Amino acid sequence: MSAPLAGRRIEVIAPSGSHLSLDEFDRACAWFTAQGVEIRSEVPRQGWQRFSAPDADRLAAIGRAASRDDLDAVMITRGGYGLSRLIEAVDWTAVACSVERGCRWIGYSDFTVFHLALLAKTGSVSWAGPTFCADFGSPDGPDPDTLEHFTTVLAEHRAPTVHWAADPGAPSSVDEQGLLWGGNLAMLCSVAGSPWCPSVKGGLLFVEDVGEHPYRIERMLHQLHLQGILGRQRALIVGDISHWSLAPHDRGYDLDTVIAYWRERLPIPIITGLPFGHLRRKTTLGVGLAYRLQVAGGAVELAPSVS
Repeated sequence: MSAPLAGRRIEVIAPSGSHLSLDEFDRACAWFTAQGVEIRSEVPRQGWQRFSAPDADRLAAIGRAASRDDLDAVMITRGGYGLSRLIEAVDWTAVACSVERGCRWIGYSDFTVFHLALLAKTGSVSWAGPTFCADFGSPDGPDPDTLEHFTTVLAEHRAPTVHWAADPGAPSSVDEQGLLWGGNLAMLCSVAGSPWCPSVKGGLLFVEDVGEHPYRIERMLHQLHLQGILGRQRALIVGDISHWSLAPHDRGYDLDTVIAYWRERLPIPIITGLPFGHLRRKTTLGVGLAYRLQVAGGAVELAPSVS
């Protein structure tokens, strides 16, 4: 029996940061090749400043990938920073045409601005999901759940359903439907209120972040709240927020405190625990797809809507 990814063609680009580990990149290439996947990449092995290449070169790489008519997916090597410098110059119509041909653009973290701009400018769906290097370049290979959900999107051409346990403070019963959108909270805030951020009403907003102290998370959520964005959603879904540490003067002010604060402030359900973000196990989410969010019996289900 052939591997489920066999025969797929993936273009790897580096629209943001430079390589953190060439060994990791090479292991990811070897892993995919062993699955029968054709990997195409023109990513420089040496970076430029903190980026993978100068802005013009990274922009050209996006354009080349969008012009291919035989790709199953475009993946990013990693996030970092850099796409904010490019979004005004990307040919979003060309990217949307590649989506119509069946190409799935996949990534997260800094790639959030790509997801948001594509949705805002064209309404096309892209995929918040694993990166090429960190998620497939481990000596142990990809996390099994990460791989299962990634394969569901790439080989089965559908969005996976995601299950997790509700936290003790979550509402006991939730049943909401809407357009799923969001991503990295800092990147969302960086484009909020601009033409590169979609205006979503009645949506399911998901967020994640890394290295941001809880007060910064609260401050960024205030930004979205004061812009009226949070109040227009049906639910806020919180993924992994990690790699922060408390200071002595926080005196118990932690992420749980922030979540409790916003549950008192907002009239919409806030559901934590989404397996997505800067962690090994992550799902793959369709940004711009309709989903249904249900909470019952201490369990959460986020599933693509069937209409």
